[in-house]
Amino acid sequence: MANPPDPPPSSSSSPSSSSSSPSSSPSSSSASPDQGAPADRAEFKLDVTGASAAEALAKLKESVAYWVARGRYHKVRIKRGGKPILPDIPVGALVAVEAAAFFAAGPLRAALGNVVGRALFEVELVNEAEGFYKKGLDHLLAGDLVDAERELERALALDERFAKAHLQLGVLRKMQGDKPAAARHFDRVVALDRHSDAGREARLHLTKLRS
Repeated sequence: MANPPDPPPSSSSSPSSSSSSPSSSPSSSSASPDQGAPADRAEFKLDVTGASAAEALAKLKESVAYWVARGRYHKVRIKRGGKPILPDIPVGALVAVEAAAFFAAGPLRAALGNVVGRALFEVELVNEAEGFYKKGLDHLLAGDLVDAERELERALALDERFAKAHLQLGVLRKMQGDKPAAARHFDRVVALDRHSDAGREARLHLTKLRS
């Protein structure tokens, strides 16, 4: 019986956790998962009152730390009405900063200064490697292996644990005839997230490479 054909390059979902964000008791400021978003999306709401800025920062740090522990995120984007209200904030800067510096003289001062009663901000964690990965996948699907290789390697330079980038770079190496390099990338995907879509596809590639 003939072996099944090789699986094509895939845009499979990124590794995710089935956990939800930590719950918090009701208060004048809170950070909670976006109820309209999938559980694995690093997005949540930040409910703030003008008198609770320090508490809001504590909630923001708590939620950022939760998601950073479950993914590979580099920046925090704070929006209101779907639009960013300030430049993306590096995760390290947000975690390190004190409430007084962040709110009294920091980037949210103007936004919070206009808060009357309550304000709802949208917070999104950004993985910069995702953009390079998407470009690399587009190039790979178009058959442009040189540009695909460059973008996928840039993604992995930012995030060595990005399973989807390892998967597609493994596919690229396989297309180039470099089976040992392809196997190394597929093995890395399996080690990172064996049960994700990317992990299952990597195992299928490995089975065919080693048959």
